[in-house]
Amino acid sequence: MHNHAAGNKPAIQDEEQQRVIRATGGEFLTLAPPGCGKTHVLAERIRYAHAAGVNYGDMLCLTFTNRAARGMMERIRTAISDHDIDEVYVGNIHRFCSRFLLENSLVPAETGIIDDEDVLSIMSQFIGLDEDVVAANRETRQRCYAAVHLAGFMRQIEHIHPKELRIHPECLTRGDIEALELICKVQRMTFTPAVMALIYHGADDFADIVKGDAYPAGCQQLLAAMLGKMSLARQYDEYKRDNRLIDFEDLLLLTYDALKEERDVVRGGGQGTYRHYTWCQVDEVQDLNPLQLAIIDLLMSADGADGHDPADRTMMYLGDEQQAIFSFMGAKVNTLERLKERCDGHIFRLTTNHRSPEYLLDVFNTYASEVLHIDPALLPETDWQPVRTGNELCYYRVPTLREEFTDAAQQARRLSEEDSGATTAVIVLTNNDADTISGRMDEMNIRHFKVSGTDLFSSPAVKLLIAHLAIFANEHNFIAWSRLLKGLHVYERNTSARDFVRQLTEHALTPADLMLRPGSSYVKAFARVFNEEEIVVFDTETTGLNVLEDDIVQIAAVRIRRGQIVDDSAFCVYIETEREIPKMLGDVVNPIIEERKNQHPLQHDEALRRFADYVDADILLGHNADFDYNILDANLRRYLPDYDLRAHAPIYFDTLKLTRLLVPHLR
Repeated sequence: MHNHAAGNKPAIQDEEQQRVIRATGGEFLTLAPPGCGKTHVLAERIRYAHAAGVNYGDMLCLTFTNRAARGMMERIRTAISDHDIDEVYVGNIHRFCSRFLLENSLVPAETGIIDDEDVLSIMSQFIGLDEDVVAANRETRQRCYAAVHLAGFMRQIEHIHPKELRIHPECLTRGDIEALELICKVQRMTFTPAVMALIYHGADDFADIVKGDAYPAGCQQLLAAMLGKMSLARQYDEYKRDNRLIDFEDLLLLTYDALKEERDVVRGGGQGTYRHYTWCQVDEVQDLNPLQLAIIDLLMSADGADGHDPADRTMMYLGDEQQAIFSFMGAKVNTLERLKERCDGHIFRLTTNHRSPEYLLDVFNTYASEVLHIDPALLPETDWQPVRTGNELCYYRVPTLREEFTDAAQQARRLSEEDSGATTAVIVLTNNDADTISGRMDEMNIRHFKVSGTDLFSSPAVKLLIAHLAIFANEHNFIAWSRLLKGLHVYERNTSARDFVRQLTEHALTPADLMLRPGSSYVKAFARVFNEEEIVVFDTETTGLNVLEDDIVQIAAVRIRRGQIVDDSAFCVYIETEREIPKMLGDVVNPIIEERKNQHPLQHDEALRRFADYVDADILLGHNADFDYNILDANLRRYLPDYDLRAHAPIYFDTLKLTRLLVPHLR
């Protein structure tokens, strides 16, 4: 494929695209093959909706992959220059669920998200094999994944998810069902979801029970396989809970449960808890599984409890009937059929290809019709007939596969040399083919960039970098510390690194304690201060969260010794500011605005001097004290530069950090 930048057809808006852009108030489905300007339409819909009065913060744009989300965001920023355009949420549904769970404190702040490598490493502990052996053996990997999927499936059973929303029903084989039915028959129990959960949580006990005479000897292997899988699944679930870990399926399951519970509360006359959206567009809907679609439905429908009339909401689905490529991840062929029924009367088809010239599209359409047997009425068309110089399409035959790879590399070099201002792409069927052609190009000293094989973000180097950043954001992140210790070769196995971090956690320690406080710990240092010295407990109210620029408008403090307030030690000052004080704190009216009406705010320097004199050289204590201490330091540097907080009061403790160390499972 040879792309001449100067020859690209400019993006335009045909009549059907304009209809999609203007669609509002209801549910709509747009079906669009590649090249029909779908991404352009997505961006223009945002512009049109905002001009019609929809706030950017009420818009939700969901895609199937991170790469697609980045592409959409780049297109949006190119098309719309508003400074607040970043308020539009653009991302894949797993990333949205992660943010939703953390922002609403549905999981602990230090929760780590584990990937497939972590999952197999964790499972290797339970089956007693080396993690490298597990990763290399296909049959063992399948055994592990079956147990992992069963853990999620059992959560859905226990939370009474509708049958059509279950992600991995195949994790229970026909043999597993027969084993469950046999246990129920012998134990005289009715085979219900509740009984299935009972067997799941008591799998180890039932493993002993089924060895009794009441169970046929010929069924022992069947029973052992099913109960062994349940035991593995339960161990995996408990390990995640104990170490504040969630996997990608948990992101969906926890989000769905929270939103469904909220909907039930609203229908019972209560108030909604979470943020909902009035305007949403979802790309590549053919790749969504039913649970993902159910989450989107719940996000868009608060039954009016959020102050918006449900009839005013706009929901746009976009997909392609020819590209349901992710069925192996749970997407169902009937997703588009369900949406066609739901959006009956509001279905658009983009059939004009604005990206490919007619001669190239004819090849694609011929192949799609005659080989893939796609209805010709669904295929795109174009009237773009650029000036041709000849040889735009060439067909080469080579006798062997090796020669084919070599010839492809040579053709890429020829095209690049003939037109250095163009981009040449070699498109292949598999990652192995890409690796082979890349090798040929290396042999020919052809500069190139290969996009294949392992995703960059799953590479060891990038995962190590992300682990560093995650610890900067939250030093209590169990999985980030484990990856860091493994990546730096402190431990050679993920399993060993996790075990070490877990042992530290059980003793209210983090690896940072070993580096920063040899022979002591954060908790031990606080306990000594608590028992032996006076502590100033303090809090600040500010004009915002920018530590370097915002002003402190109130400081309150009290002095304690051994947990008791020192008599007459309360301190409070209000401070003048030229910066605007926010009227709302989330959904709550900011109380300090009313309080200040009855106070006499002091100038910055006077108020800060009084607090400095009050603290003297005592040790400070605050909740989320990193923020309060650092914004206090910045205000002192700005308004009272002769006082150095870090020299006079260098030690402070954070009750939030202490709580995470001592009571780690609080949300």
